[in-house]
Amino acid sequence: MEIGAQTVQGVGFYPGSSRRFEAHVTVDPTADTVRLIDAETGKFLLICALSAVTVDKAAGQGPRQIYLPDNWLLQIEVPEDVAIFGEAPRNQLLRHFEEVRPRLIAVVAVAVMATWLVWKYGLTVIVAVAVYMTPENLRDYMDRGTMQSIDFVLADATNLSTSEQEKVRKIFDNIVAQVPQKQQRIRRFDLLFRDVEGMGPNAFALPGGTIVVTDQLVQEFGTDQDVIAGIIGHELAHTLQDHGLKQLYRGLSIYVLLAMIAGDLGPVLEDIALEGQVFVRLAFSRAHEAEADRIGVRLATEAGYDGKGLARFFETLQSEQLDLPWLSTHPSFERRIKEISEQN
Repeated sequence: MEIGAQTVQGVGFYPGSSRRFEAHVTVDPTADTVRLIDAETGKFLLICALSAVTVDKAAGQGPRQIYLPDNWLLQIEVPEDVAIFGEAPRNQLLRHFEEVRPRLIAVVAVAVMATWLVWKYGLTVIVAVAVYMTPENLRDYMDRGTMQSIDFVLADATNLSTSEQEKVRKIFDNIVAQVPQKQQRIRRFDLLFRDVEGMGPNAFALPGGTIVVTDQLVQEFGTDQDVIAGIIGHELAHTLQDHGLKQLYRGLSIYVLLAMIAGDLGPVLEDIALEGQVFVRLAFSRAHEAEADRIGVRLATEAGYDGKGLARFFETLQSEQLDLPWLSTHPSFERRIKEISEQN
């Protein structure tokens, strides 16, 4: 054997075949020579230059693939034997981190901490920028698309009389008049009525300024202008503070962040990630509701109504013990009634 030559063992594969054999490989870096030998027969199968050999990138602790000219393939288990073929330093470094468990744990811990910091602080900035960059025409497009979906799946045309609608619309116009002129100039506020039996007495706001009031709300509370004013003020506050967009962008940002970290999440993890946004957004939804209560009461009061009439809405729901799906993301009745009553 030549001076400086080393022999390693592995599993060889014939060109273009799954046929395998026990292989001895003699490597002489000085002479730039590699000799492939069948260990059972002692037959020389290939002689090639070491510089023509390619080593695959490190990926875990499994056998490494050594690619020889003419489509010969060699698999080697021992990392030190792989290094004889001139493994790239970056591959050696990666393998080193993969094989040393404490360091791998440290790398994972740092990645988890960085992810948490981005979620805790970075997403707030990202969401704020995204909301600021959202043009008004895109908000209008969101409103139209959302209403088309709602009308197709959930809602029916309103059954309210013209006079019932006009009473609510007058309250709506009075409260919109309290919105700062700058926001009135850039955003169009619209009031729509829909029969949504599954939603009960309720109203909701869309990002572009569309406010939807259910027939059930007017039928149950239409004679109390202060309640209607408080509810409309509350929903306008959601639009003015961009609560809907903030929740949407935050949820999407979390999903994108997970995808960047984990790659293809797969069907199961993808469902968990998307459904899990409900729980992540829950705290923000409650904070937004509390803020909308404060602003809504102020807007209704400035429009000449008793803004604290909003508390009577929650008192009625509490006394009737209504089990409505949208209440799960809102603060408790007791808390909201207390805070509204104490508001200056």
